[in-house]
Amino acid sequence: MDLIYPRRALDKYGRDMTAAAKNNKTAADPVIGRDSEIDRVVCTLCRRSKNNAVLVGAPGRVAAGTVPPCLAGARVVELDLAALLAGTKYRGTYEERVKEVIKEAERADDGSKVILFIDEIHTLLGSSSGGGGAAANMLKPALARGRIRCVGATTLDEYRRYMEKDAALERRFQRIDVEEPSEDVAVGILRVLKRRYEAHHGVKLWTRLLLLLCSLLLDISLVAAKQKTLNSSRQTDLGNKAKLVVCPEHVAQAVSRWTGIPVHALDNDEKHKLMHLADRLHERVVGQEEAVNSVAQAVLRARIGLDNCGRQPIGCFLFLGSTGVGKTELAKALAEQLFDSENMLIRFDMSESVGSSSVLRLIGAPPSYTGYEDGGQLTEKVRRRPYSVILFDEVEKADPAVFDAILQLLDDGVLTDGKGRAVDFKNTLIIMTSNLGAEHMAEAMMQGKETMEAARGLVMKQVHKFFKPEFLNRLSDVVIFEPLSPDKLKEVLRIQMKSIIASVADKGISLFVSNAAMDVIFFESYCPMYGARPIRRWVQKNLMTRLSEMLINGEVDEGSAIYVDATEDKKALRYEATKMARKKPLLPPLDGMHDLEDSDDGAVVEVAPIAGRSGRGRGRWYIFLPGLQIVVLGFVFCITRFKKLN
Repeated sequence: MDLIYPRRALDKYGRDMTAAAKNNKTAADPVIGRDSEIDRVVCTLCRRSKNNAVLVGAPGRVAAGTVPPCLAGARVVELDLAALLAGTKYRGTYEERVKEVIKEAERADDGSKVILFIDEIHTLLGSSSGGGGAAANMLKPALARGRIRCVGATTLDEYRRYMEKDAALERRFQRIDVEEPSEDVAVGILRVLKRRYEAHHGVKLWTRLLLLLCSLLLDISLVAAKQKTLNSSRQTDLGNKAKLVVCPEHVAQAVSRWTGIPVHALDNDEKHKLMHLADRLHERVVGQEEAVNSVAQAVLRARIGLDNCGRQPIGCFLFLGSTGVGKTELAKALAEQLFDSENMLIRFDMSESVGSSSVLRLIGAPPSYTGYEDGGQLTEKVRRRPYSVILFDEVEKADPAVFDAILQLLDDGVLTDGKGRAVDFKNTLIIMTSNLGAEHMAEAMMQGKETMEAARGLVMKQVHKFFKPEFLNRLSDVVIFEPLSPDKLKEVLRIQMKSIIASVADKGISLFVSNAAMDVIFFESYCPMYGARPIRRWVQKNLMTRLSEMLINGEVDEGSAIYVDATEDKKALRYEATKMARKKPLLPPLDGMHDLEDSDDGAVVEVAPIAGRSGRGRGRWYIFLPGLQIVVLGFVFCITRFKKLN
């Protein structure tokens, strides 16, 4: 095959970075805080042998700007591997192109005057369409002769996956690690770039925003993410761009979009939420005042920074108690209150962590093991969502190897996964649940409150016997959940009914449940040994199933009302569906209130709330007054008569 190139190979498959810098065509950003790395690259290139450098670092820390064009008379040419590979449909074409590039670099006036820069250099080992690494094999002799010099850039993971496996290629390169810059260096980088962004976007940036940005992202993102966030926070109001001033709120919202961190975690408004955290938790968790207050106080101390000085997780708790007393519900409530969503709860069933290899499921398998590419379930989820609540359910069933990993997590707030990456857990809340000693609390509940304190002592004695002292010593608190009394379980039922009424109301249907029906539900589902879970199962199996059947069968539609009451023998529920007539409201709707309308029989009834409207009125008991219109008309008649007499 006769291959004829109309242009020089380096010009066709590379970009002369030196010429571009001289002609100011690239407008490259200056390199800040990389003096040490630049000196090491220069020293490596000036060697007689092994004069090739590879820059290794995470994405955002290695960039083309760190390659110094300061060797006297040297040309830095960035090799475009995609252009080399494009159109190589015949075997040997790709290798011929690589050969032409190497020969042209060696045919320069002085071989040392050409420096090849290869970004993502690990792709050389697998980019050939036929030979699968032929480019790297062709490059090795040229690098060994010292006729050309090369600077590569890759990430730590790719270096370990590809470069380290090719010992011959690795031997020809001097590895130079590019670490994440410190907060001071990152601020210096953004100070230099600030004017460029201001000129480009036509906005004014406060200098203190740079400090805020670096403090928020130092342990979450990298320099590339910092610049990306800084860039994104300016493009919010293009119409008023000349007047726009970037405020801390803009930075907080941009950081939240890019990193997944809730905005409230960045604002001072969190102080108010923390002060009322216990009250908000009590709205969902019933009958566990001591447990809720203990958790809320520990979270408050950790958030202010008085507990762990920012090194450990927000809190590490061990929840003890029998099933159905609110341990998991409190974890869900914490996720919603601290991070705005129950989806920020990461749950692991530790009964599945049986065997010494179960720890690999959490942190990932080491190299050459099955599942290495997938990573660990725990570490990968926290890397994606650094602000979350982690729930280890039934932790007493975990393997001892898992306890060792959790011990490192509780102590340092960092876990190293199978790929050697450090995953930060300092913005997470760790909760572990256990049923140890639940039988003592159940017996105390049957005997009375007087024996509850003694039962607590028995539970703690069993806990100290099962868990190691070094494990218990790293916990923020050990919280014991007491069994729920019948009155507390009735309150749980009321909360569940409010949720069901709200769900049905979103479909435009009103649901009315009488006190007698509530008594039937409680009587049929009450089980002191299993707490609130039997109530939820009974409601789902009976009430919600019947409501679903009525919706599917067409017995009710939008605008209808469903009345749930007890049968005459008080042993079952009866359901009645009626169509509600819709007329103009007597009064205009108020904020947070439902519309009031006339029914066919003259009663004033409460209509289902519109989806999206505030739900303060949902779930209350409904009282019908058939003669209300007569009273109102009589009152109006009296007022009119009084005016005429005067």
